[in-house]
Amino acid sequence: WRSRKLRPGHRQLRHSSLRVFAPRRDLLPCLPALMCVDASAPTLLLLLPGGVSRKDALCRIAGLCKLVLALPADDARGRSAWVRSVFPDDCLIEWDGDADDLQTAWQAVQGWLRAAPSRSIDGVMTYDDYGIRLCADFAARLSLPGSPPDEVECLRNKHYFRERCRSAGVPAVRSVLLDLDRDIEEVLAQPGVAWRFPSVLKPTRGAGSYHVLKLSDFSGFRIAVAKLKASLLSGGLLPRAALAQGFVLEEYFEGHEVDIDGWACNGEVEFSLVSDNRPALEPHFLELGGVYPSQLPAAAVEALQRLTRDVVAAFPGYHGVFHFEARVNLDSLEVMPIEFNSRCGGAECPIAVEAVSGHFLPEVAARLALGQAIAAPAPDGEHRHAVVASWNIHLPEAGTLQECSAEGVNVPGRNVLMNLLFGKVGQRYEPNRGSASCLAILATGGHTVDEAEAHLREAAADVRLVLDTA
Repeated sequence: WRSRKLRPGHRQLRHSSLRVFAPRRDLLPCLPALMCVDASAPTLLLLLPGGVSRKDALCRIAGLCKLVLALPADDARGRSAWVRSVFPDDCLIEWDGDADDLQTAWQAVQGWLRAAPSRSIDGVMTYDDYGIRLCADFAARLSLPGSPPDEVECLRNKHYFRERCRSAGVPAVRSVLLDLDRDIEEVLAQPGVAWRFPSVLKPTRGAGSYHVLKLSDFSGFRIAVAKLKASLLSGGLLPRAALAQGFVLEEYFEGHEVDIDGWACNGEVEFSLVSDNRPALEPHFLELGGVYPSQLPAAAVEALQRLTRDVVAAFPGYHGVFHFEARVNLDSLEVMPIEFNSRCGGAECPIAVEAVSGHFLPEVAARLALGQAIAAPAPDGEHRHAVVASWNIHLPEAGTLQECSAEGVNVPGRNVLMNLLFGKVGQRYEPNRGSASCLAILATGGHTVDEAEAHLREAAADVRLVLDTA
């Protein structure tokens, strides 16, 4: 970041490189025109449609099948209110409660099915982290393609995930489950047990780097837990059910971080793409984007793809797309899983993966849920690139946004794939809150990594963020 003083209490902050494709929020009425109108088309139940930035993915999925959305009533009144202006009432299922109220949600689905004899559900999918358990449960109840619910639940728990990996002979860092009210003193009382620092404190369940913290020693651990307990009293950044699962402390593995995005059918990996992550902002591990595909040596990429296959094999019957985070030591080629998400990656991931591989993972997820074969990618087109570079914009200070704009970013020749702003003028900004602190995402393409990064820097120069820090 470059910082230039404007006047007392104001500061203009600019990022050094970014790039994005912005979903057009003014084009919501276009979706019905893109919906599949074939009466014989299968019906796909999509759980938790999310915010309006998901509209582009929904448009494309809706062209494959008859789409029915299911979501908590609070979502329908809040972040997903936009779907009511796009989808007819008979394509919406709502329930009182949250995504962890499995029985209430299932009763709502049953009620929708009973309301008309012609209704059926041929597949279930989600691209939302909080819909993963629902998705697996509903697919099992309806005898539809999907991962076994018990395997999905094990994947979602970061401690049990490591235990399963270890029992299957897959590398895993040492970890321990923490009850912040009871277990902390017991752990701290055993400094001679060779617990190694640095370590990482994180929620047992959840995504978005919420409440994640790198710790350098036991003293820092004790202080962090005290602060965390105090902050959770006023409500955390994760749903109550996720926070109720507690926290996990795990030893830190030093290495280059990557994402592996792809899919598996009935326990066999069919496709995986390794991409490089930019070094996260520690100690809160704020994600800053990356480069697709990975620019690491072939031996490192192969080691990471083997790790992916080994992890999937440790969870029998896994079926669907995945977003797998891992690290690799570039000297020893030792690899280590971080977490395995049973969904598409968020942010720029779907459009970046498609740009370099031809596979749009939300569409792949839909086809897998419907039991359809995955076709070979389309021939190279105007949105295909050899390399995509991305950047997630975070600011280092708290304040009120006075300006937040990206006008002029989408200049011809920059190959902008994503230009998505989350910040709004007048918004109170708080740093170090995981993905909730991300103000913008940019992604650009190129023939080479240098060209993609150059386009990213040019695009970033046109992003204006002015923060009143008074």
